[in-house]
Amino acid sequence: MTTMLDRYFEIVDSADGGDSHLDGLRDILAEDVVLMHSGDMVRGRDLAVDLHRTQAAGRKESKHHWTSSAAAEGSLTGTWSQAGLDLQGNGCSGSGQVSAALDPDGRISHLHLTLTDGSDRARVLIARHLEVWMTPDPVARARAMEGIYTEDITFMEPDHVFVGRDALNDYITVVQRQAPPSSGLVVSHSQNREFIHWAWNFGFPGDKSASGSEILQCEGDLIEKVVIFSADMDVVTEGI
Repeated sequence: MTTMLDRYFEIVDSADGGDSHLDGLRDILAEDVVLMHSGDMVRGRDLAVDLHRTQAAGRKESKHHWTSSAAAEGSLTGTWSQAGLDLQGNGCSGSGQVSAALDPDGRISHLHLTLTDGSDRARVLIARHLEVWMTPDPVARARAMEGIYTEDITFMEPDHVFVGRDALNDYITVVQRQAPPSSGLVVSHSQNREFIHWAWNFGFPGDKSASGSEILQCEGDLIEKVVIFSADMDVVTEGI
């Protein structure tokens, strides 16, 4: 039996023949679909298609494989992996978990692909960092934080400094309650030894947006310091 996730990955893989093939996503995504993919998050069918076009533009070729681990009425879950070549002809890969929720018409209304492993270590760490901030349950978030932050993680904003997982977890709860983002995009990223620099753009209700960048200082595969630079922190922390 062909599922909507089968159709989704078939369409995404067809982008090797030109990104116009990605228009097929419009047939399987709900108009107000929420897409979370490897740290990026968008809401709406048009933005979801655009995000896939951006991803396809960064690869020369790519093929996906996914395996279902559970299926229930209105939902699908499993694992996914991708392998291919980047624009320079170098091998690239990624993998993680996938879950999809379907609307009454059978279209995908919520699609979530995590990135837990891959050839681009910096992108993996950024994605896992963002997954923590998108996790609504503080208990589940605390467990996730153990796998991405050192115990004495230091988080530095222009006006706030938080030290330790517990303090950061509490702060994330406040941010999610007061200023939940409606979209979030990784604009660019680069790595210099144990330092990762990445730029971001977040959208918020009321057509508000904020852009900025972060420096992640890593200790092995754990982040030990996050330093944020942005002139729009008043939008991010409004009401806090």
